[in-house]
Amino acid sequence: MISWFNSWAKGIILAVIIVTILEMILPEGKNKKYIKIVMGVYITFTIISPIISKVMGSNFDIDVSKYEELLEGNNIQATNSVQSINNESIENLYLNTIKTNIKDELDKEGYESKRVDITANVNVEEEKADIYKIDIEATKKADDNSIKKVNKVEIGSSTEENTEEVNNLSDKEIKDLKKKLAEKYEIEDNKIYINGK
Repeated sequence: MISWFNSWAKGIILAVIIVTILEMILPEGKNKKYIKIVMGVYITFTIISPIISKVMGSNFDIDVSKYEELLEGNNIQATNSVQSINNESIENLYLNTIKTNIKDELDKEGYESKRVDITANVNVEEEKADIYKIDIEATKKADDNSIKKVNKVEIGSSTEENTEEVNNLSDKEIKDLKKKLAEKYEIEDNKIYINGK
């Protein structure tokens, strides 16, 4: 029994010396904390394994092949998950870039975009995007120096007249904008809707 304690203590001392030397040799960096965790597990295993083997009455061996298979399966799942997240991020970036470009185009033409929605099928692997619908809500920019139309005011009348805002786009303006956007994004103009038209 004393020889068993003696060999156990020697194993622990040897493990601590090896870990101490490795800590002195390790450069500073991001991976140092992970290596320290592995070294801690090594010391813990060195302390616990003789006790377990004494209790179980046999050598304490770990079948690493099972864990390698598990790790390999997790790596494949993690890779697929990361790839899926990357594809989704690229798709969102692509659609947001188109939205920003459309808003800039409208701004350049003298219109203000209230909303831009894009329905598309983006395939990152094939580097292909099919735009099914562009839905835009836009108005003319309000010019601070222009004369604005005032609604008719009647005293004592409770009925409100529905007057069309000056900022609405005419059918010709919508048609011209659709044509420009269709040419720029290489889609049919019937897939572009501006203010519901």
